[in-house]
Amino acid sequence: MVKAIVDVVDIDPKTGTALGLYTFGNERPNVLIASAMDGLSASCVYSSYLLMKHLESLGRVNGSVTLLPVANPLAFRLGTRISPLDSKDLDTLFPGSEHGTVSERIAWEIWRKASQADYVIHLRTGHQACVSHVEAMHRKYIHVRNLASQIGLPLVVQSSGQRGALTTEVAHEGIPVVTIEMRGERSQVEPQAAVQVREAILNFLRIKGILSGESIEVSNTLAGRVQHINVDTEGFFVPIVNPGEDVRRDEAIGQVQDKDPVLSPHEGTIISVSKMNYVFEGDLIARIAPPLVDQWTEKEHEEDRPKPIRRKW
Repeated sequence: MVKAIVDVVDIDPKTGTALGLYTFGNERPNVLIASAMDGLSASCVYSSYLLMKHLESLGRVNGSVTLLPVANPLAFRLGTRISPLDSKDLDTLFPGSEHGTVSERIAWEIWRKASQADYVIHLRTGHQACVSHVEAMHRKYIHVRNLASQIGLPLVVQSSGQRGALTTEVAHEGIPVVTIEMRGERSQVEPQAAVQVREAILNFLRIKGILSGESIEVSNTLAGRVQHINVDTEGFFVPIVNPGEDVRRDEAIGQVQDKDPVLSPHEGTIISVSKMNYVFEGDLIARIAPPLVDQWTEKEHEEDRPKPIRRKW
């Protein structure tokens, strides 16, 4: 039975902010798995919990696996994206600052661990109904693409490369890193998605020889940068597609009731789509991962353009 080495890092004793890291094994290579950089869902935390329970049941780990189940403790407790202590989004602050705000110090401590790891996996939960997928800078870095191709999820989308994000900064340092975005909703757990992600990570650890056992061959599709679909009207939006389905350009993905259908301006795979709800002009209703070949055109930077402003009146 492998016993975890627990490392508690005090960030801010006044507010009780601390990071709990659990390391199984003490050799190289080291894999760092971090989740819950915000508090919008617990599915990624549950996946980390399932990984820990599995690692505890093993006789040996040929390397080491470090898990940080909750990277942003106070935001997770309050169910918010940003920290109430400094109003900062943790996954925009890397590499952080040793003497900065609470969120910047959290980023600094995570960065210290990530910069010493051989592989980094960031778990997060999608904020719409989504299909679990890998997000990575696979077009820019071969070491990132090699890691992404060994994660047993069917789709790998190109990361936006936003500076300050953990995966962006770690990739620039030459360390293989991916984000796994999984199904889940606010304050809820999607146990099937958590199990799927756990199995994908365990299979990767077997591929690398960190865990014993036979690995399964991985086959996934590399896609382009995710494109956003926003509505240009107001009303009750009703989707007619599901996450994971392929759509063609100008194909209907839903309808705002009593108005024209909402057409997809892109061809590709539906990454996420809103459930039926009331939408305002400019609201995000779906995300699509286009085929990689499509993004050798000027459309590659479309996601970086300003999004329509949400108007309520």
